[in-house]
Amino acid sequence: MSKENWNKLLSDEFNQEIDEWAASRNALIGDTAFPDGVGNLPNPWGPPREKGTNSHYALFNELVTKDLIRHYCDAIGDKNPLYRWDEYARNTRYGGIIAPNGILYCIGEAGAGMGKVAPGFGRSLAGGSTWTWYKVIRPGDTFHVMGTDMGVTEKRSHRQVPYRLFISMYRTTYLNQRDEIVATRDRTRVNIVAESRQKTESAFKYRERYRYTQEELDRIHQGYYDEDLNRRGAETRFWEDVVEGEEIFPVVAGPLTVLDSHCMMGAMGQQSAFGINWDMLRDHIADHGWIDPETNAPRWRAEGHLTDACGRATGLKMGGYGYHGQSEALMQKAIQNWMGDDGWLMVQSCKTRRPNWHGDTTWVKGKVTKKYTSEDGQFLVELELHCENQLGEVHQESTATVILPSRTRFLYGIK
Repeated sequence: MSKENWNKLLSDEFNQEIDEWAASRNALIGDTAFPDGVGNLPNPWGPPREKGTNSHYALFNELVTKDLIRHYCDAIGDKNPLYRWDEYARNTRYGGIIAPNGILYCIGEAGAGMGKVAPGFGRSLAGGSTWTWYKVIRPGDTFHVMGTDMGVTEKRSHRQVPYRLFISMYRTTYLNQRDEIVATRDRTRVNIVAESRQKTESAFKYRERYRYTQEELDRIHQGYYDEDLNRRGAETRFWEDVVEGEEIFPVVAGPLTVLDSHCMMGAMGQQSAFGINWDMLRDHIADHGWIDPETNAPRWRAEGHLTDACGRATGLKMGGYGYHGQSEALMQKAIQNWMGDDGWLMVQSCKTRRPNWHGDTTWVKGKVTKKYTSEDGQFLVELELHCENQLGEVHQESTATVILPSRTRFLYGIK
């Protein structure tokens, strides 16, 4: 193997291990995995399949219900009546309640793939997603899913750092009860591959948790009220009325708390308790766990979304942090608020720039960058959005393409 990508701050032996790991991961490109159970309990009566030491592919929920939609909307602070109230939704073009596109976070995901984990004391964090949606999701829809491994690529740092960075990608394909492809998600994860926790920690800056003035809190709370007043809803936004450069009304969420993260985890159905939790963890403590210094008990790294202790024990100086999917969903909510009930979010491509730490407030801001018609006659608008915190630091960015109806051809392009 070539040594040109080796990091001089790491030992030759460790660089060699990293190269071998990357090669083993890329040998799995194209491999397809199917969940062997629903929720976190594997099906002992299902057909046998090979599972690597780092296999992680989950089907969290099969059935979309009004309750699941409500729990998801609660987790992202979305009060849109299109997703909640029959009396409102029956008078829309859908004829009833539909689910937000992001409900698929609650269905399943391709995670760490079939390959082994990176060597050393690494940290894997969400890097973003590219979503493409093809079908409306309604209560009563059931899902089956599959994941495709898309390998890893190395990302060279612009500064000298004591670790190597890799981007891993997995595709999740969501199919409904009619075997129609409803959506695909190309999900990336950033792998910080280091020899020690101290070297992993060097990837993150530390600052004290932000303390808000009453004026700042009042502005946040006013933002919640203003969102309700500026939701487009049943007032159709026509393509002809869109102006390139116009801004999207902002969405605010925060300060991020443990409860906010817990609500997202609960809506997704991502974790389990007691014996089922242990069934998941027992063979993966070194890869996906941490040891609680107070109790000496092993626990899931996913608790970094809930506790400062877990975040810090696994290389994140700032402690607890939010779900990237929750921030992606906040941008989806801002788009839906802007385009109204008659618009359709077709594509969203997101990049995570840094974790969203507990105690931080997210402001979603965006603008129209382009409007055009496609070769098949759809009226399209492209948007840019980002999530910034109370200090103006951007932690997520996204681009999106939406379909709008036209005044001359009242077409939707989606059913």
